[in-house]
Amino acid sequence: MNSEDPLEIRVLLVEDSAADVYLVREAMSREGLNFRLDVAEDGEKAIEILDHVDANPQEHAPGLLLLDLNVPRKNGMVVLDRLRQSPRCGGIPVIMISSSDSPWDRRSAFELGVTEYFRKPSYLDQFMLLGKIVRRLVDEPGPVEVADTRSLSGA
Repeated sequence: MNSEDPLEIRVLLVEDSAADVYLVREAMSREGLNFRLDVAEDGEKAIEILDHVDANPQEHAPGLLLLDLNVPRKNGMVVLDRLRQSPRCGGIPVIMISSSDSPWDRRSAFELGVTEYFRKPSYLDQFMLLGKIVRRLVDEPGPVEVADTRSLSGA
């Protein structure tokens, strides 16, 4: 899919913070992406959505998962592990979104098959860089070169 492609990107966002949901939506809008954003407010709800997609072949599968590491009920690592076992969704790109900069969290996420790890920055302009990462994943399937906001922002 290239940037001229008007197809809608179906995105599942697993995030319990309304403010962060707003920021994700804004970052993607500012990048000019045509997207449908479905939000699961906890890990258990995300797994229910994956189970529903797997059980119903006529159901549209998400094309991208944006996954907060620290969500209630089942954390992001549990959701990521379940996603990678999904017959219909197992191969989709995943951006792990987290306030954690822990090397252990990053390593664990990549071992479970995350495509990108985006550390939630303190500044709005840095958060908006998430839209550019999504754009790169959409335009150039495969891993994005830049792994976190420090690399993008020069911080």
